[in-house]
Amino acid sequence: MPVFSVIDVGQTPELKQVVLAGQLNASQCPNCRNVNYIAAPLLYHDPEHEFLGIFLPTQLNMSESQRQKAIGDLTKALMDSLPAEKRRGYMLNPQQFLTLDSLVEKLLGFEGITPAMIEASRKKVGLVDELMRVKDDGISFNLTVKENEALLDEEFFRLLSNFILSAQAQGDEQSAQQLADLREKLLPITTTGQKILKQRRAVQNLGKEPTRESVLEAIINADLDEVEAIAVVVAPALDYQFFQNLTDRIEAAPAEERPTLEEKRKRILEIVESMRAADQQAAQQSSQIIQELLGAEDMAAAVDEMLPYIDQTVMSLLLANIRDAEKRGAQAAVQRLTELWSLIVAATEEAMPPELRLLYQITDAEYPEGTRAVLKEHKAEITPEFLEFLKSSIDTIEQQDDGDPTERAAVARHLRNVLTQAQLGV
Repeated sequence: MPVFSVIDVGQTPELKQVVLAGQLNASQCPNCRNVNYIAAPLLYHDPEHEFLGIFLPTQLNMSESQRQKAIGDLTKALMDSLPAEKRRGYMLNPQQFLTLDSLVEKLLGFEGITPAMIEASRKKVGLVDELMRVKDDGISFNLTVKENEALLDEEFFRLLSNFILSAQAQGDEQSAQQLADLREKLLPITTTGQKILKQRRAVQNLGKEPTRESVLEAIINADLDEVEAIAVVVAPALDYQFFQNLTDRIEAAPAEERPTLEEKRKRILEIVESMRAADQQAAQQSSQIIQELLGAEDMAAAVDEMLPYIDQTVMSLLLANIRDAEKRGAQAAVQRLTELWSLIVAATEEAMPPELRLLYQITDAEYPEGTRAVLKEHKAEITPEFLEFLKSSIDTIEQQDDGDPTERAAVARHLRNVLTQAQLGV
């Protein structure tokens, strides 16, 4: 795992969210799933807010002289990385923090997040654990829901969804399913949950391939909550012509209906602009990551170090760069970009939990001979636990409602055939 000691978000902005999420210098065991943190000094620099902070873990039991030396060494490392014109007086006196949480609270303050908001979020995390513990006890569950109704807001359900996605990304399908079951149980009995269900139905009513006309009619007939959900799902289709058609409908509507329709248009515009801004920021951060990797002397080592921060946006942009270089006939660029792609794919596969890596091998292998060879090669790994993981993966694929349904069905059928092979030992 990469261990960072100096972070300058002016140079590497992508690390800011990693720090705020508590994922910096942390690694999860692929077997027991425990997260381990490295107790290492950390210097954090945010030039936008003229902030320099240093976290020195108490576990290091440093003497005062050792603390001052660590502060001096880290500050010097930051100064040496900056051109002379960007060095400022505040950098000579970094604020000291005894815990990483206190540093994160300071950084969240720059984002307008108050200590009270942070405490509420902590309570919501604890509430997820409490609800998971009592979800099969009807009386205790309903009582816990009633006592914590104020905490069961949109942030709580976003947090719960993030936990589900995190468990899926780690190959822990059992935890992901249990959390998903909890969410479905909460939806009909909470105010926010009922709103989510209403929005979900509005999106489902659009059908698989909504047209500009059908989207417009859905928005005209929906309430504001439903409009927000529809706009998020069909954002790419909300082009100039759509807004022109919506404006025409507003102008033709009776006077008493126009304020509501105008509010809907305003909400849709805000959502579209917000999504565009987020996409642009993600693209900029992804571009910076790619440039840093391409400029590294040891690209393989750089990929290993940056792997936790390489996501689908980075890979999509990298693939676009490869295709653009191919069109321009820039063979040297194609070779370098392709090399980076291969290194990332190899590092990603190496970092996968063993059961997830085996699942991908089985999915890619041709049935029946190819899959039989994979099962034979990994015979020791075909445990009852892996077979349960395979069953759960098949159920997840069949229950998904995104992507090509024909392709999903083919993958599920392929894996069911492999499951039979594994169970029969053939």
